[in-house]
Amino acid sequence: MRSLEAQLHLGLGISLALVITTSWWLGHAALHRSTEAYVLSRLQHDAEALLGSLSQTSAVLSASSQPQPQPQISPQLQPNHQTKQQLRPQQPQSGILGPIYQQPFSGHYYEVIDADGSRSLSRSLWDQQLAAESLPAGQIVDWETNGPLGQRLLVRSAGYRIGDATVTIAAAENLNPLLEELQGFEQLFAGLAIGGLLLMLFVQRLIVRRALRQLQPIYRDIDALERGTTDAITEAVPIEILPLVRKFNALLVVYGQRLQRSRNAAGNLAHALKTPLNLLLQQLERLDDPPDAAQRCIEPQYQRCIGQQRQRCVEQVQRVQTLVERELKRARIAGGLRTGSTFDIAADLPVLIELLERMYAHKGLTIRYDNALSAPLTVDREDMLELLGNLLDNACKWANSEVHCRFEPHAAGLRLWVDDDGPGCSEAELAAIGARGVRVDERVEGHGLGLSIVQEIIDLYRGQLELGRSPSLGGFRASVEWPGVLGASASSA
Repeated sequence: MRSLEAQLHLGLGISLALVITTSWWLGHAALHRSTEAYVLSRLQHDAEALLGSLSQTSAVLSASSQPQPQPQISPQLQPNHQTKQQLRPQQPQSGILGPIYQQPFSGHYYEVIDADGSRSLSRSLWDQQLAAESLPAGQIVDWETNGPLGQRLLVRSAGYRIGDATVTIAAAENLNPLLEELQGFEQLFAGLAIGGLLLMLFVQRLIVRRALRQLQPIYRDIDALERGTTDAITEAVPIEILPLVRKFNALLVVYGQRLQRSRNAAGNLAHALKTPLNLLLQQLERLDDPPDAAQRCIEPQYQRCIGQQRQRCVEQVQRVQTLVERELKRARIAGGLRTGSTFDIAADLPVLIELLERMYAHKGLTIRYDNALSAPLTVDREDMLELLGNLLDNACKWANSEVHCRFEPHAAGLRLWVDDDGPGCSEAELAAIGARGVRVDERVEGHGLGLSIVQEIIDLYRGQLELGRSPSLGGFRASVEWPGVLGASASSA
């Protein structure tokens, strides 16, 4: 047995685990991206501060290199060559970025590459380098590398132009302190997520058990059904269970009516057998009576009387056999198909026709049907089977060679008729059949046999039965109008 509660717990647990894992992964990625963006922003600011220091130094040097007015001196005192100072970016001023860049292996480093390839390093690097490459002005490169003391460095390198010269400034920062903080936060988040998952599973367990307790009235009503103290299940249940309860109650009604019909049929059969059995018993008792003197004197008349009594016994036995055979036919027909809430004409009716053809194989009948419907009938299969079984059995009994059955939609319901090519019934006989109400035990011969069962089923579904003469085959016709048994998709073929 599969537990509904266990399935709910498993489904919710897997769903929550996936959601929490996905959230953790997304949060992890977002935090690391935000951290790197924050560090890169600080490195950019430090690089711009270095650039400003270099620009100021270059401006001072450029101003000092401008030619100054010289006093007039004699040509012989003039030097025979001029000193030309080359302009290039100088070492940034010490302390421009604060003491953290002066402390060895502080985790904050920079490296400046001049146009001629010479490098200026922060004091914090001591004698190591960032291994940056010279970049053209405007190009920026970010990467991670291992720094001094195994530090995990995030490096931002960019090319800048100062005057006519190009310099590359690479700034780096140790990520390990930030990553340790992030790892602690992620561990805290994971612990809270697992605790929240367990708490939600516990709360969900309480909710599911409380919801399932609402099914207790159904259990009590089922016990009451077994004891016979109720005939239906309460509909005071959750809305998700209500359709199932209503279906079950509808089945209880159908099976209750079917049980009542079975009891009526059993009572009818018992009453029908009672009369011929009593007559048979009386005839047998008369056979044992001693003949009187007159009978002994007239031996031929006595023998004739014995023969008549024997004939009456045979007739009553044959009547009993007919009634029993009829009930056996009904049992075979009812057992030919399974029960259910729908009747599929295309799938179920051929089985019934095959059974009837075997039962009346000595007559060589042709039984055919036409179906103008495109969907199964929303009617209890056993009810429909019993109705069709009685109508077709009655038609086969009186048909000469052919029986025809047709289904078609009619007034939001079903119309079906069963025709045969037998002798049919006169208007007087049809009126007599309708007037008598036709019970199984009232007529042994004729078209009335079994029509009472048909009428009971039709009354149950608020249908209508009409009896008449077949316009196509010339024999008997039984026509049924049955409202509300077509599905929503049923339509004319």
